[in-house]
Amino acid sequence: MDTSVFGPQRPPIVDVYTTPGANTWTNRVGCVVVEVIAIGGASGGGSGRRGAAGSARYGGGGGGGGSFCDKTYRASDLGATEAVTVGAGGAGGAAIGVNDTDGAPGTNGGYSQFGTSTTLLLRARGAYGGGGGTAAAGAAGIADYNKYSVSGNGSASSVAATPSSGDIGRGNGAGGGGGGGIDAANVHRAGGNGGYELWSQTGAAAGGAVAGGAGTAGPSKTDQSPGPGGGGGGGHDDGAGGDGGNGGLYGGGGGGGGASFNGFASGKGGDGAQGIVVVISWF
Repeated sequence: MDTSVFGPQRPPIVDVYTTPGANTWTNRVGCVVVEVIAIGGASGGGSGRRGAAGSARYGGGGGGGGSFCDKTYRASDLGATEAVTVGAGGAGGAAIGVNDTDGAPGTNGGYSQFGTSTTLLLRARGAYGGGGGTAAAGAAGIADYNKYSVSGNGSASSVAATPSSGDIGRGNGAGGGGGGGIDAANVHRAGGNGGYELWSQTGAAAGGAVAGGAGTAGPSKTDQSPGPGGGGGGGHDDGAGGDGGNGGLYGGGGGGGGASFNGFASGKGGDGAQGIVVVISWF
């Protein structure tokens, strides 16, 4: 590069925060522009219902993916230090070991944030947990919107032959696949595949190739883009339901747990992946 006009160029400094909870970023002398990328924590998938013979039993809904934000600031508008919060992933709903009991919902993911609650600069919302399976339907995760970002939905489970896969949302971490159900004739059904986001091409496979198979975990990402969701566990007509797969780093939703027959535990929901914050200082 010809530096006779512009002078030598200083490479940017990239700070990556992956420890859930409170962190601190320091503004550098000579910094001109600061870019912040944040992914919220994903939620866990719901567990499946443990039901009676002759009635439909649904697997849990897949957890939602953490939302994605990207914003640029003038360094002079920022403080000498700024608070950084990394959102934790939500735990999957616990397996059900009591007859005729609905599944447990997954835990919400935490938000990832740059700034404080009083001087908020950017917030990537965490996702709401996938619903537990019931005798009537497997609840979906809930989308949450605000002026900064939008989280992905978790997907509903199903007793249909092909349950819904996780949501696919541009810019959002992907939802986990719904857990597999069992129909009124005690026929087991596969879980749904985990959703994927735009950068990853594929989501995690479901665990429904065999009855009660566990869902596949979403693959982790190394480039700080949102991770794929975990696959949903298969329902079992004569055994334990399959566990949902865990979401992929960063911000991939956990898969829903599969439903089970009387006398066997249902599948637990997969855990949602934690979020991340990346701060790039340009000189």
